[in-house]
Amino acid sequence: MKEGYWIIRTYESGIIGEKIKYWVKGERPSGKSRRKEKSEIKKQEQNEYSAMKAVARLLNENYQEGDILLGLDYSDDGLKKITDRVQSFYPDFADMTEEEKADLIWESAWHELELCLRRVSRDLKKQGRELFSVAITSDMDGDTQERVRVHHHLVVKAGCEKIFQEKWKAIGDVDWETLSKQADYFPIAEYLIKQVRGIPDAKKFRSSRNLIRPQPKDRVTTSDAELRVPRGGKLLFRQEYQNRSGSAHYQPQYIRYIIPEEKRKKRALVPNGSEEVQRL
Repeated sequence: MKEGYWIIRTYESGIIGEKIKYWVKGERPSGKSRRKEKSEIKKQEQNEYSAMKAVARLLNENYQEGDILLGLDYSDDGLKKITDRVQSFYPDFADMTEEEKADLIWESAWHELELCLRRVSRDLKKQGRELFSVAITSDMDGDTQERVRVHHHLVVKAGCEKIFQEKWKAIGDVDWETLSKQADYFPIAEYLIKQVRGIPDAKKFRSSRNLIRPQPKDRVTTSDAELRVPRGGKLLFRQEYQNRSGSAHYQPQYIRYIIPEEKRKKRALVPNGSEEVQRL
């Protein structure tokens, strides 16, 4: 057997649990100096599903039935505004490739959304409330992968949709729908991230700093046994387990499940800011 060890990383968000089992080569560092271990896990986490999983954790931990999925579109005048902004900074805009133009318009749209978020946040603060948001900017159809007019999707708390409509009306329309009661909001996270075109060095999503961000718990094991759902839990998804003991690399294992009811009751007693959940 190759020299190394397994790290089982566990996330809990809302009533959803996740376990990911990573193979780390070499001897485990002692003490607090585990930068190499953390770097190896981070590298393995960078796959096509990592952003979806991250967004799903935020949604499951911070939102519930009745909260809002917003769509912000640009009118012709609104699109002209963000395009004119780009042209003012890049005099050679007309000579750029279509891909380069699209990237710059995408960045300009992000800036416009950030301005809107600040305005909405100011109005909410006057009411003694905070803005909790997860947002993406898209210029691609998630199903066909075809280019479409740039737009935004956000998940926010109930009761601020009319403020968004007021702050956005000068440059486009706002539509919204309420979140249904779901054990796992991963389908919404998948819907959002599938619309985000891959742009080098660009974040796929942005979220407000006041959201609760589930933190992982890691434990070490030398066993390559397949991950199991905790007793009393319900399996939602299992990534196919490939035991490749004779190969150069082990593949991470992944399961997603509903946390056993007894564990949920105990977790509900843990205050925010603890080891299990930290507010950043």
